[in-house]
Amino acid sequence: MNATPMLPIAPSMEFIPLIPAGAANSTSPASISLCTWFPDIEVVVIMAIIMHEFQAANLHKLDPTNHNKDTAYTFNSSTNQFEVSYCTAKEYKTPFSILVPLNHYLCVLGFYLLKSDTIPFVFHQYMAHILELIAVYEWSTVYNYHSMFFNCQHAKMAASNYSGWGRPTSDLLDKHVYGHRKPTPPKAPKASNAEQNPSNPGEVCHKFNKSKCTVIPCPWGCPHSCSTCSKTNHGKHSHKD
Repeated sequence: MNATPMLPIAPSMEFIPLIPAGAANSTSPASISLCTWFPDIEVVVIMAIIMHEFQAANLHKLDPTNHNKDTAYTFNSSTNQFEVSYCTAKEYKTPFSILVPLNHYLCVLGFYLLKSDTIPFVFHQYMAHILELIAVYEWSTVYNYHSMFFNCQHAKMAASNYSGWGRPTSDLLDKHVYGHRKPTPPKAPKASNAEQNPSNPGEVCHKFNKSKCTVIPCPWGCPHSCSTCSKTNHGKHSHKD
């Protein structure tokens, strides 16, 4: 009897594990997948986030603006392969280059820990803390602080302790932030005393005659009248002989 020929095995599709929201809490609905709620984030990135292995330097992978840019590649000599280059994206030059992806990172974590009542609150505390620092201190120093603070949370989160997000680290602030305030913007120059207080109070307002002073009464206490004919219904700029 002839043996039944073996059918070719179709190549299997890439396996994408179900990552349930609230997996750390048995009461969460396991049917809801983080990949469903965050379709624009790669599975490996989501896994790194919920396993607390995602580094601060990789936040650019959560920046939606990077998806619209042309992909750049670099050659890895150790693997003899071309790999995606994130060199440009890693240049966190502005606060928004961090704030937007950081919000996405915390959203993934917050959704993963869906049943917790306090964890989302400490995430909001950290975002508010960073915004306050950005308003007062130089961005480069705030980023250095954020990067180190972010990575320090991994060990705590691995032990199910998320409270650190709501507690600023004084040592890191002293080392990286304090002492680096933004320069105070220069104040607008004040008008000279000669402009504010004319030597002759009865002298007509020169600014009115140039159509530059239209406030009544005159801020300098001068009569608003034409310097040519002394009439008050016009200035020299509109005088007609």
